[in-house]
Amino acid sequence: MIKYTELKTTNRQNLKDILPLEKPFTVLIEPSSLCNFKCVQCFQSLKADSYFTQNRKNMPLARFQRVIEQLKAWPGDKIKVLKLSLYGEPLINPDFCAMLKLAREAAVTERIETTTNASLLSRDIAEQLVLSQLDYARISIYAADQEKHRHITGSGIDINVIHENLRVLQEIKKRRNSEKPFVSCKMLDSFGAENERFIGMYQDVTDEVYIDKPHSWIKVADGDFLKNYYQDNVGAAIGDMTQHSSPRIACPMAFTTMTVRCNGDVSPCCVDFIGGTNLGNVDTGNLREIWNSERWIEFQKMQLLNRKHENSSCARCDIYRSDHYTRDNIDGFPVDKLRRR
Repeated sequence: MIKYTELKTTNRQNLKDILPLEKPFTVLIEPSSLCNFKCVQCFQSLKADSYFTQNRKNMPLARFQRVIEQLKAWPGDKIKVLKLSLYGEPLINPDFCAMLKLAREAAVTERIETTTNASLLSRDIAEQLVLSQLDYARISIYAADQEKHRHITGSGIDINVIHENLRVLQEIKKRRNSEKPFVSCKMLDSFGAENERFIGMYQDVTDEVYIDKPHSWIKVADGDFLKNYYQDNVGAAIGDMTQHSSPRIACPMAFTTMTVRCNGDVSPCCVDFIGGTNLGNVDTGNLREIWNSERWIEFQKMQLLNRKHENSSCARCDIYRSDHYTRDNIDGFPVDKLRRR
């Protein structure tokens, strides 16, 4: 299988040459916005009441099924990626394996993936991931030693439990002679010796281990996420982000991506935990109609015309400038060509 880190560069097209898309390349569905970790670099650690805190819940299986049925009824090619994760720990939802099975049987996507901290990856869940042929499991690790892991995640989870869960998953894959799921394990760059300790710790139970790069979430008054994580070493993280930043105008997510949150809200953004970019709801609308709606197209125009300041979330986000996370530059695409057939 192709390494997870190589997917963004394999058979890549110039997005600007193929806009507008008849349907999104990527659809993210949020099985749960709940998390058993409260990581200091994540909005899960925020305590102030907000749209996010008011919507911490599991997605009902019936809502998930509605999303899949709408994707199945949407004419045209399959979407490229279906991600069964967004702002929470997906394995918290007791219906996660049923959701994966539904998605696989519906055949609406070229690949299915999820992102998890693997602390809840039981043997039974691991069996189901293999049986339903999840394509990619991206594992988020937050520290290479127990005390730092406790501090960062605010959990009592032993990092050896996570390692053992991944070992069991690989054991099941081997027993069933399955390449899937491809297990890609990542940790935020420590800008120090911890990187090597992390790689040495997990390379025997994964298919790929890599160092992830820092980025900023949408800025909120009560959270300095980078400083919380890097503390005295925050200068290295900011320096890396500055070095790998390009002066773009438009964020390409609105042109390629659709997210469905656990409460049914639909957005073109996968970092907007405060909900400012919600453009519809799957309970009262249809994904195809939302994608082709005047509201969605106006949101795209806002990006191209450098009017992001008009949106409460976009005005406080800079991930679209990151060379690590945003590969497409669509600046200058004519707004009069946005209308889809």
